Amino acid sequence: GARRGRVLLLLCASLAAVESFVPQSPPPPPPHSLRSSPPSLQPPPSLRHPWFKMTRTAVQAASGPGAVRGILFDVDGTLCDSDPVHFEVFQELLMKEGINGGKPIDEHFFRTMIAGRQNALICKDLFPHWTVEQAERWSEMKEARFREMAVGKLKPIEGLQEIFHFLDQAGIKKAAVTNAPRKNAEFMLSVLGRLDWFDTIVIGDECKKAKPDPMPYQIAMERLGLKPEETVVVEDSPSGATAGVKSGAFTVGILTSQHADTLTSVGCKMLIKDYRDAEFMTMIGSMNSEDIQSVLKA
Repeated sequence: GARRGRVLLLLCASLAAVESFVPQSPPPPPPHSLRSSPPSLQPPPSLRHPWFKMTRTAVQAASGPGAVRGILFDVDGTLCDSDPVHFEVFQELLMKEGINGGKPIDEHFFRTMIAGRQNALICKDLFPHWTVEQAERWSEMKEARFREMAVGKLKPIEGLQEIFHFLDQAGIKKAAVTNAPRKNAEFMLSVLGRLDWFDTIVIGDECKKAKPDPMPYQIAMERLGLKPEETVVVEDSPSGATAGVKSGAFTVGILTSQHADTLTSVGCKMLIKDYRDAEFMTMIGSMNSEDIQSVLKA
């Protein structure tokens, strides 16, 4: 009996020794929600602000079938807050021309008579006695003065870099559509470091009709192969917003220079203060063409 007991003890010890050499299975991985994404898939720090709800799901939705396929941006007051500089320039030059009784124009005058309008139309209203050549010379001088005064003053609208990153990831087409002369448009885009970022640039003066006619936006859509129902326009002026609405695109008003009711009165379906607006990002990431059409018909 004692011998049998010793044998059993030896067998148990042997089994224990064998088990100690069997490789142990690794512990189960933590739940997916507790694992951080690989560094290459994480958005840069600037995209992890609480207000910026960009996820890979949103990016995939934005590039999926029927989603928003293109965004068309105005430049002045939409990509950079250039209106304060334009305001200073017009105050200076119009006072020299005796407009407004030789006194500096106020912001109301600027918003209603100047902001977002083509130079030819501005001159026609303010200087009806001028020839076309006089208006062109004055406009060129005015734009040169703008570029001179704008150095060091132009800043991108808040959230612009983040939305650029989002659009690049989502593969959404983009265009700059502006009534600014080409020299000014390229100057401003160069300051922003985005001259070559847009798929196309449409200049109102180079179209048969400029804003508020929808032609510049229609040309941009044609170049990019977009339909109005899959296109979003972002504008800051009533002239530009009118063009966007007439083009059939979903038009967003950005409140850099105009009052909210001014932009809603011409048909803007959404208003944003800047590009940090979470609702705007959600709209781009989730709205499909049917959603856009239902809003436009409302």
